[in-house]
Amino acid sequence: MSQTAAHNVAFIFDCDGTLVNSTPVWAYAQPELLHRHGIDVTVDDFAQFEHLSLEDECQAYHDTWGIGANGEELYRELSDILIDGYSKVPPREGLLAFLKQAEEAGIAMCVATSTPTELVQSALAGAGLDAYMEFVTTTGEAGRSKQFPDVYELALHRLEECHGHKLERTWVFEDAVFGLKSSGAAGFKRVGIYDPHGRMERDEVRDNCDIFIDSYEDLDLACVLSFEG
Repeated sequence: MSQTAAHNVAFIFDCDGTLVNSTPVWAYAQPELLHRHGIDVTVDDFAQFEHLSLEDECQAYHDTWGIGANGEELYRELSDILIDGYSKVPPREGLLAFLKQAEEAGIAMCVATSTPTELVQSALAGAGLDAYMEFVTTTGEAGRSKQFPDVYELALHRLEECHGHKLERTWVFEDAVFGLKSSGAAGFKRVGIYDPHGRMERDEVRDNCDIFIDSYEDLDLACVLSFEG
């Protein structure tokens, strides 16, 4: 594919586990919040809260242990811990070199994520990725989770608005199987990247993408641009 043709290509990246190794931040943040309030917990203690949003989870901490003035106060405190943690997360191996190549080829790039924008922006700035990503689109803005393709479709629409023309070929980069499935069903090409720190099974990621990688060191831009599958 020529460089001119590459200007009609878009790359839409998930954040956690795809751009940055942020999973350990989440393993640390909630226990740290509770520890600051004199509550020491195990991983199993969090199982009852897993289905909740962060705001509701913090309210549940207040209700369960009587800590903080209210859930909102705990949420602000947790957000500060997360933002600090996200500012220090490293990029995935080989990512910066790959993004530099993509930028030089004129490929439009952005982030589509379930993570709050302020956390993603903190991670992008800290890892040196913010210069490559045009904007961040969230599932909150799209109105549905990544079990549906809305956030990827919204991201593509925004990229096309920014560039003033239709982007003929769009790739979604994801580590989450549900995101790979929904984006694939909507017609996006997919790079599946395995996050060894995450909850997804490697075989499932591999089985639900067009190109599979363990790191960006495995990924050749020319192969992505010439992919005919």
